[in-house]
Amino acid sequence: MRKSLILILVLWCVIGQGVWAQAPEASAKLEPYITLSNRQVYKFNYPSISATGEPIVLSSLLACWTPSNPEEGAAIESVHMYSHYTVSANSQCPTSATAVTADFVVLSILFEGAEEDERNPFMSVVKRSIVIMPDYEGYGVSVDRTHPYLMQSVTARQVVDAVTYGLQLYEKLNGANNTLPLKDDWRSFSVGYSQGGAAALAVQRYIEQNNLSDQLHFRGTICGDGPYDLIATVRYYIEDNGTSYGMTTAHREGQATLPVVLPMIMNGMIAGNSYMSGHTLNDYFTQSFLDTGVMEWLEGKNMSNDDINNAWLKQMDKGTVTIGGKTYKAPENMNEMFFKQEVPGMMWGTETVAWANLDKIFAPGFYDYMKNPASYESTPAVTGDAYEDMRYALESNNVCTGWQPQHRIYFVHSKGDMIVPYGNYLSFCDAHPNGKDNLYRIDDTYTDSDHLKAGSLFMMKIAIDFISYFEWIDAALPTGIQMAQGSGDKVQGDDAWYDLQGRKIDSSFFTLHSSFNKRGLYIHNGKKVVY
Repeated sequence: MRKSLILILVLWCVIGQGVWAQAPEASAKLEPYITLSNRQVYKFNYPSISATGEPIVLSSLLACWTPSNPEEGAAIESVHMYSHYTVSANSQCPTSATAVTADFVVLSILFEGAEEDERNPFMSVVKRSIVIMPDYEGYGVSVDRTHPYLMQSVTARQVVDAVTYGLQLYEKLNGANNTLPLKDDWRSFSVGYSQGGAAALAVQRYIEQNNLSDQLHFRGTICGDGPYDLIATVRYYIEDNGTSYGMTTAHREGQATLPVVLPMIMNGMIAGNSYMSGHTLNDYFTQSFLDTGVMEWLEGKNMSNDDINNAWLKQMDKGTVTIGGKTYKAPENMNEMFFKQEVPGMMWGTETVAWANLDKIFAPGFYDYMKNPASYESTPAVTGDAYEDMRYALESNNVCTGWQPQHRIYFVHSKGDMIVPYGNYLSFCDAHPNGKDNLYRIDDTYTDSDHLKAGSLFMMKIAIDFISYFEWIDAALPTGIQMAQGSGDKVQGDDAWYDLQGRKIDSSFFTLHSSFNKRGLYIHNGKKVVY
C-alpha cells in the first residue's frame, strides 16, 4: 500500500511538472488585454522559428482602432509593424505594457483613428490602423530563452510572423468588439527606434527578399537611430574622440557610453550562431567586468538598463550592491573599468551614468584586435578564431549591404548620438549612394541629442507630427508604374490618371475631381491622390 501511494505521488509529480513546464501554444484567437476609448488592445501567441532554427511560440500585442459609432464604410486602412527598442527587463516588453506605459501611450495615437481632413486626408489613412508589437524571442512567453540581441534576420522573421498570424486572428473577430474589416487597399509600414530601428529595416529586407510585399501591402519603413552596422558602431566606440560627423560630444576614444549593450551584443551573437558555440564571453570580456554580476542581471530579466547602470554606480560608491537578496561585490578595479559622467536627461535636467573604459572591460587580445585597422582589411570569415568569428557574426548582421531596397525608407538619426552613432546611417548611404531623396531620406534635426533623448523626440514626432514620414513613403510609385524616359525622379507627367496597378484610366471616368464616384488611391502627375 505504501509503495503504491509513493508511486502515485511520483506519477502525480511527474504529470504536474509536465503541466507546469508545458510550452506555450499558438493562440486560436485574440485575447482582449486593454480597452481604451475607440481603441482595443489584444494579446496573442504565434508560431515562428527560433534563433537556433527550431519551431518556437512567441508573444505579441495587437492594437486596433475600434470606433463605437463608425461611419458607413469605415475600415482599417493601415497596419504598422512596430519593432521595439532595447529592453533588458521582461516587464518592459510589449505584452507587459499598461495603459500608462510611456511608449505605449505614444503608439496608441497611431491607432486612435481620425476623421478625414481636407488639409491632409492621409491622416485618416495612417491612424485608422492596426499596430502589431511583438515581444521578440527571449521576452513574453519565451522569457526563459536567451534573447538573440541584434540578430537581425531572426528578429525580422519573427516580427513578420507576428504580423501575418496576428492579422489572421484579427480576421476571425469578424466585427466583434467594434472591430472593422481591412480596407481593400490597406497598406503596411515597418517602424522602430534603436534596436527597433535596425529590426524595422531588417523587416523590410525580409519582406522584399521573401516576396511578401503584395501579401502585406507593404509600403516602406521609418527607422530611427538604429545599429544597422555593428562593426561601424563598435569602431566608433574605440576610435571616436568627440569630433565625428561635425559634432562635438563628450565621447572619447575607447569609451562605451551605454556599456550594458556590449555583453548583450556578444551574448546574442554567441547564442544565435552555431559557429560561435565554441566561444564564450570570457573570450571577449575581462573576468573583472563579468564579476560585477552583469550577466546574472541580464539573464534574470528583472532589471532595466537604468537599474543595471544604477547597480554599477552603487558598486563604484559603496563597493557592493544588493539585488534580489544577493550581494555583488565590486571588483578591485571597478573604478578603472567605469567612471561617472553627467549627461542631459531624457527630457530635461541631467543625470549621472556609468561609462566604461573598453581597454578595461574587453579582454586585452580582443580590444587590440578591434582597435587594429588591419583587422578590417580582409573580408570576415568563420575560422574558429574567437575574434575573427565574432567579426563575422557582427558583419553578418549588417542590414545596410547585400540587398537593394524596393520600397522607401525614412531615416531619423542624430549626429550627436554616442550610443548608436550616425555612422550607421552613413553606412547605408555608402551601400546605396544613388538612392538618397528618392529611395531614402534622412531627418537629422535631433542632431544635438544623444540616443535616449533623440529616442523620446522620435516617439513624440511619431505621435504628434508624423504624417510627413508616412506620406513621403507612400507616395513612391507602386510596382508597375514606369519612370518616364529621361525624367529622373519625375514620373507620369502626362496628366493621365492611373490606378495602383499602373493601369491607365479612361479620362471620361473623371470629368471633374468633385464628381469621382469611386473612392480610393490614384496616381496623377506622378503623385498619389487620395479620394
